Amino acid sequence: MSRVAASCLLLAALAGPAHAGDDEPLRWPARTTGVTLGVGGRYLGDQSVGGPGLGGELAWGWGRWQALVDGRGAWYFGDRDHDGGPALRVGAGARWLARSFQPDSSAALQLYLDAGAAVEHLALPAGGLTIPSLWAGWGWQVRAMGDHDRLMIRFWVRVELSPALDRQRVADVLCRGTCTTPVATAPLDDAFAGGLGVAW
Repeated sequence: MSRVAASCLLLAALAGPAHAGDDEPLRWPARTTGVTLGVGGRYLGDQSVGGPGLGGELAWGWGRWQALVDGRGAWYFGDRDHDGGPALRVGAGARWLARSFQPDSSAALQLYLDAGAAVEHLALPAGGLTIPSLWAGWGWQVRAMGDHDRLMIRFWVRVELSPALDRQRVADVLCRGTCTTPVATAPLDDAFAGGLGVAW
């Protein structure tokens, strides 16, 4: 986790001010719609769950800032010790366009940072778990310029922190009470997600 946090701080430090002539690439479109295909994993105490998911977002831009709402449906895999099942996540946040490099008039390579809050619900055979979280992340995108400046192809990474759930409840739901219930020593659980997406 410390390495990820250090990477985010380094990216923020490298995000410099806009250069003359870069005004349009450093402005988000007024509104965008996006879809993403990604994978995520989450620790709940000493238990872990994860799997692939399909997500979508709506975002509204004001200069270098975007406000966004997003959602993701995922399937968390099970194994011989854990049940698997669907997960649904909804959230909201803000995004800052930190850097834009435009080698020619047709496209720009851009770095952005984002953060927000979300809630995820896991629906497993033995019951459900609802997990509120705060998240922060970054992404690279290639943005078409000119007549199609709303089209963006992006790679993104996010880290989430959530309050620790009741460990006995986690054991009952994830492995129907057969896994060892750990002593709750950490006040937070963490998660990681990343993927590829397109926005327009």
